Amino acid sequence: LKIGLRKGDHVAALALNCNELLAACFGVFKMGGVMVPVNVRLAAPEMQWVLDHSDSKALIYTRDFEARVEELRPEASGIEHFIRIGEGPAQGTLDFREVLESGGAGEPEIDVFGDETALMVYTAGTTGRPKGVLLSHNSAIWNSINWYNSQTFRHGDRCLQVFPLYHMAAIGNVMTYVYIGGTIYLKKAFDPADCMKTIERERITRWAAAPTVFSMLLELPDLEKYDARSLTLVGWGAAIMPDQTRRRLEKVFPQARFFDNYGMTEAAGGISTLCPEDSARKTACVGRPLISVETRVVDDDDHDVAAGRVGELIFRGNNLMQGYYKDPETTAEAMRGGWMHTGDLARLDEEGFIYIVDRKKDMIVTGAENVYPREVEEVLYQHPKISEAAVIGVADPKWGEAIKAVVTLRPGQAAAPEEIIDFCRERIAGYKCPKSVDFLETLPKNPAGKILKKVLREQYGKSVKY
Repeated sequence: LKIGLRKGDHVAALALNCNELLAACFGVFKMGGVMVPVNVRLAAPEMQWVLDHSDSKALIYTRDFEARVEELRPEASGIEHFIRIGEGPAQGTLDFREVLESGGAGEPEIDVFGDETALMVYTAGTTGRPKGVLLSHNSAIWNSINWYNSQTFRHGDRCLQVFPLYHMAAIGNVMTYVYIGGTIYLKKAFDPADCMKTIERERITRWAAAPTVFSMLLELPDLEKYDARSLTLVGWGAAIMPDQTRRRLEKVFPQARFFDNYGMTEAAGGISTLCPEDSARKTACVGRPLISVETRVVDDDDHDVAAGRVGELIFRGNNLMQGYYKDPETTAEAMRGGWMHTGDLARLDEEGFIYIVDRKKDMIVTGAENVYPREVEEVLYQHPKISEAAVIGVADPKWGEAIKAVVTLRPGQAAAPEEIIDFCRERIAGYKCPKSVDFLETLPKNPAGKILKKVLREQYGKSVKY
């Protein structure tokens, strides 16, 4: 407020996890502004697009991104204030600490209402330009209430946070623990050994992360030497956890209870959770809706499908977004009938538990048969040499689409495509098996740990659907 920002202004942040970022976030909330976290992994043109599209008037950043900000500065005409976290002079830039110290100690005397926008969080942009998801204060608070009632957040927990704070899963996690009274141990970046040392030293009680994080953790040498007995809740979200990875985690953390979260940015974080008491009996399941959320599984005409049938998961609730910034057409399409259409294929069992089958856009049609990549990937993860796997459809003159597996191998392992294909043939129907296999050192991922199949499709040739 002292430097001229006002209620309703958009404030962007480009930073790795740090306490100053959280101070900035809650400060912007308190003055009635809108916080705009920027994905630090974007290329300069992509960052420039987000800053322009979001109409941000200020950019808060850490010294890690000083060179990038200087690259952006000439074109960032809408940014009136550059505020840097970190000591040392910088021409044309305000010092974050000095800005804080120059402010008054009293209340800002600004009325901030629950239905006003608090956050604009950009989607990963896996199907095109990122979309700016507008979330109100009420949406964020209801997300915290939902999670607290899910039994997977507990007052007094000590939670390890490796999700980046430009991702809604991280923001929702932090805000929930602020709301209920817990402690967050922020990690600037994920390092398996450092995380295990932190769990041992700080007696961490809860850890939720992307399945990719746990896959990397399981490759850590001498993992069993760390004392992780304090860790009693372990969960995952942002992507589907392979059954094979889960079984290995249960051996590493035998004292922990496991849970699965499902959500999206448009839900301010959470839609459903599989509570620990149901985790053992409901495999490959994301549980039931959170307390203020309603869900349905529908066909292409938005009619409910029977239990056991696959359809698109849709939801509504107090945590639902306000819409996409400057995109009323996409908002109307996504929220038709008052229900958010997730784009995820799912089925319900007789008890109302939700099973995510795959992304609607990822389904492969080969020889008139529908193949869900996740089913094939589950088989690939059973192979002892495979570390990570992704299955995509590529154009094929005979079948329309052919199934391709793209995998990474465990350290020191070697395999031939034929070995992988034969392994699949022994376990699933022939039409579901990969027709080809490629080996990569790493698979492309977004910050949440989701494998970017769009990138793989572009690399190997777009399928006929795209």
